[in-house]
Amino acid sequence: MEKTARRDFILGLVFFGAIAMLLYYTIVLTGFSFSDKIYMTAYFPNANGLKEGDAVLVAGRPTGTVRAVEFLDNRPEDRRIAVRMEFVEAPTLHEGYFLRIAEFTVLGGRVVQIEPGPFLNPKIPADAELIGTVESSALAQFSKLLEENDEDITSIVQNLRTTTEDLAHGSGVLGSLLHDEQMGKKLKATVVDFSELISDLKHGKGTLGALLTNEETKEQVLGIVEDSANLVADLSTIVQDARNGQGLLGAMLNDPILREESTSLVHNLEETAEKLNLVITDATTGKGLLGTIIADEQIAADAQSFLADLSEVTRRLKDGEGSLGRLLSEDQAYEELLMALKSLNGQLEDAREAQPITTFTQLLFGSF
Repeated sequence: MEKTARRDFILGLVFFGAIAMLLYYTIVLTGFSFSDKIYMTAYFPNANGLKEGDAVLVAGRPTGTVRAVEFLDNRPEDRRIAVRMEFVEAPTLHEGYFLRIAEFTVLGGRVVQIEPGPFLNPKIPADAELIGTVESSALAQFSKLLEENDEDITSIVQNLRTTTEDLAHGSGVLGSLLHDEQMGKKLKATVVDFSELISDLKHGKGTLGALLTNEETKEQVLGIVEDSANLVADLSTIVQDARNGQGLLGAMLNDPILREESTSLVHNLEETAEKLNLVITDATTGKGLLGTIIADEQIAADAQSFLADLSEVTRRLKDGEGSLGRLLSEDQAYEELLMALKSLNGQLEDAREAQPITTFTQLLFGSF
């Protein structure tokens, strides 16, 4: 009895499991529903492997199912395949929509992709004929790419073959590296030196390392670069001004008269320098007054004595010694001198005014 009950239990599990699987495939995978269905028909140039039961994606979301794929031989080539799609809730299409038969995965399977179009665009009428396109598979696109670039691919394969043969025979740098141990050692030493250089730079050794790690050195270099840039900019401005005739240099470059006068000035300076050179030459050889003063020790001594006496007189005047010194340094002496000069000037005026009367008296009494 226990064995019979266990066997009946297992058979019941298998039976109800099969029923559950059947319901799953019927309801879930086939989109079975008791609600009313909405159908939409679209036309494509070819089916590209699409079959009944494939999914319909609206904006990437599974929304419907393909219920029929029919060939219509009386239709134009761009719409000879009619695809009938079933929806629980049909999408609203707007101008700018597109329908496309595309691959579901790289391994196979097809779906119908629907992009409803921008929401703000006008709606497509319900009785409008819907035209879709077909997307080629990835393998087909890859095959087409190979066909279009057949010559280039052949050339690449030949180059790879030549390269591998050169490597096998030790030709070229890579071939030498594979077969020449000495070159390999040199390359290894170069890599080691380069690693040491990078390490020194990280630790701030050398000029370049200081630039990378020392902020003060970096700021100095940046300052030099900035000053150089400013200098170049200033020189560019000067050159531009000169081209435009601005400033002295620009006037000299653009004004013929000023250019001639500048040239004449340079010639005059050259002549003056030559004459000054002659004077210095004559002086060193004892010619002329300057040469005599330089060559004759007595005249040089007299000139030195005269300069000393002149310095002493200047000092005494500054210190207020003597009549002239007191006149320069004392206000009272200066005022007395002014008063004396005024008095003398007055007497001279009186004498000048009295001169005609004196002359007349002399003529009158002298005639008797």
